[in-house]
Amino acid sequence: MKRILAIGPHPDDIELGCFGTMAKYKKKGDEVNFLVLSKGEGGTEYTNRVEEAVESASLIGASLYIEELPDRFISEGPETITIIEKYLKQLEPDAVFIPTESDTHQDHRATYNACMVACRTIKEVYAYETPSTSRKFSPNYFVDISDYIGLKVKAVKIHSSQGGKGYMADRAIEGLAEYRAFDILLNDRYVEGFDVIKVIE
Repeated sequence: MKRILAIGPHPDDIELGCFGTMAKYKKKGDEVNFLVLSKGEGGTEYTNRVEEAVESASLIGASLYIEELPDRFISEGPETITIIEKYLKQLEPDAVFIPTESDTHQDHRATYNACMVACRTIKEVYAYETPSTSRKFSPNYFVDISDYIGLKVKAVKIHSSQGGKGYMADRAIEGLAEYRAFDILLNDRYVEGFDVIKVIE
């Protein structure tokens, strides 16, 4: 059994970036944990976003941990690093999934940079994409989530506080996963793509 930790700056980042892969791990019997660094209070009622995160994590029985860093002002410095290190020590994950550095959202880039410090002794680190990821993102590791795409769409849809945004639409979620499949010459499949930061066997 592997211990997996997915880290997101806001509620919904993990769902958008790697929920299908997390569902696949859970189905195999692995331990799956979500760490959300903020309550996503920027521009919305943050209590709703916390409830959404709880509900979506429960779809696969993932353990959810939510911190209170300031949405839109997450730093890459000691405060964020210390929080991440706390959960790394507590959960002892074998693999960690984080936002990519190729991102246009400052909180995502800061989370990546903080994770690169905190995760320096972790053997497996993978970076996922979200709607704010830039076109520079070039995944080199792919997970077939065809059996879990419906669950991923459902998890994203739970975040109804963000539902007016086009990238939350079913067709956007399915479209990106289908594009990533086409990218590696898979037809009629759905795939999540990742950038391998580090893998040590």
